[in-house]
Amino acid sequence: MRRPQIATWQVTLAVFLVLVGFLVVLQVRAGRTIRREVQLPTLRVRDLAVLVRQQEEALGSLQAEVEDLRAKLGEYESAAAQGRSSAETLAREVAFYRMVLGLRGMDGPGVIVRVSERPIPGGVVAPSVQAGDLSGLVNELWSSGAEAIAVSGVRVLATTGFKQDEDTIVAGIFRLEPPYEIHAIGDPHVLQAALNLRGGFVEGLRSVGLMVEVNDSDKLRLPAYRGPLRFRYGRPSP
Repeated sequence: MRRPQIATWQVTLAVFLVLVGFLVVLQVRAGRTIRREVQLPTLRVRDLAVLVRQQEEALGSLQAEVEDLRAKLGEYESAAAQGRSSAETLAREVAFYRMVLGLRGMDGPGVIVRVSERPIPGGVVAPSVQAGDLSGLVNELWSSGAEAIAVSGVRVLATTGFKQDEDTIVAGIFRLEPPYEIHAIGDPHVLQAALNLRGGFVEGLRSVGLMVEVNDSDKLRLPAYRGPLRFRYGRPSP
């Protein structure tokens, strides 16, 4: 019995169909793999987007907090600077008034006035220095523009009075010992000219036999007033 012969085109067609089927299977598998690979990153991107948004919100909140803290810091620094400047201004004013009141030592140019009794030979009694003599000299210096005065190391205030206590002169509550020396801070030329004025107070003291020497000084150092400050009757005005 004779076998049927298979045509060439049939073999070609069969091979072609097998190849097409194989390619279709590969394509289907590849599509599934691609879909799986695409789906996973997509989910990750969404998660990352959420995280990025959360971080941006947190960053914005932190930036707002930083700005708030910077504003508060600026307020504190401004308040501290104002407090410092106020305290410094107040300290300067207090120092100035202490200097004006004589409660602080003072340096400056001025004059030195020495008052003593003139030695007279032959047993003649020489005139002694009186409280009024020192008070008059101090008043002459004040009226000539002296800014600060000390007598024998005692700072003279506006309330300091000179009185005679037997053979001793008392300035305020302090007893003074001869020879008496007055230091006055001010313009040396003006103070000297006022004291050496012809017919003035110094010439009057010399005429009664007292020795009065007036010398200028480039730098005097006056002490602060060390006595008590009491007001028995006066009170600050409202």
